Amino acid sequence: MTFDYDKRLATKASESVISSLLNKMSMESVFCTQSTLRSPWGISMPAIDHCMMFHLLASGTAHIQALNTQSEPLNIDMQAGDFILLPKGIGHVLSDGESNNHVPLNKLPIKFINEHFEQLEFGGNGRQAIMLCGAITFKHPLTLKLLETLPNAIYIQKDDSANQSIQSLVHLLSNEAINTDIGTSGMITRLADLLVITALRQYLEHQQGTHPNTLNWVGALADARITKAVQLVHKFPEKHWSLEELATQVGMSRTNFAVEFKRLVGNSPMDYLTAWRMSLAYTNFQTTKDSILTIATQYGYQSESAFSRAFKKVIGFSPGEVRKRT
Repeated sequence: MTFDYDKRLATKASESVISSLLNKMSMESVFCTQSTLRSPWGISMPAIDHCMMFHLLASGTAHIQALNTQSEPLNIDMQAGDFILLPKGIGHVLSDGESNNHVPLNKLPIKFINEHFEQLEFGGNGRQAIMLCGAITFKHPLTLKLLETLPNAIYIQKDDSANQSIQSLVHLLSNEAINTDIGTSGMITRLADLLVITALRQYLEHQQGTHPNTLNWVGALADARITKAVQLVHKFPEKHWSLEELATQVGMSRTNFAVEFKRLVGNSPMDYLTAWRMSLAYTNFQTTKDSILTIATQYGYQSESAFSRAFKKVIGFSPGEVRKRT
């Protein structure tokens, strides 16, 4: 049997629904702070728009409490090895659990190392805690909509199954952040991508079938047929899909498919298709110089005007405005 190298090299890596969605999150920037903290200590972190924060407690203990989030309180005693992700960048305080003096972030003696990495030594002469804290910013409109569907905090304890991967990624991220070699910036971005995706996947996979409507598109994972429909849309966004064809592809009647898709995903199948196409097109406008018509035809539109109307409805900006903001 002859091995077909061309065929093997042309075979694309498969993605789950979660992976294909999270991999389109369009991270803008990332930086980390390695902190050595000694009791008594307390830090007040402001809310930051369009920002996802994280904290990994490497050693010692720490307490984290949210500020001004009555609808979703956060009050956690962290142990060594615990990881917390704050998808919405909410304001919060970190402390040794005893100090009531919380110093604002902008008043801390932070030492600048490079554009991606800072160091902090802070507190008194008591017991020590070491943390790696990070901030990741986003601008993609659909990414921001995704973040709005997530809780204020995703807490992953040391014994959780995903934590070993998270600790390894944070260790690599810390090493790269300190490094100033060629290619470091790209590595930091990729590692931060993996860190966020790992934490979110851990959370989202635990939510399958429990709160489908609160997580919008994640509800699709509760039904294999709807999952298949979403995968088809992701794999072939340029195809002129109709409601009937998608329903046939997954073995459902047109009516049942439409009702179940809307119930689980939160959008109609055609609205979801449009939103996915516009998300991909948004990235094209940021990363290529292709014309509007070229990008429009790439995602199944023959008319530049029709594409532009759909794009502005979903994204909130015209293609030209996105180009100017890039």
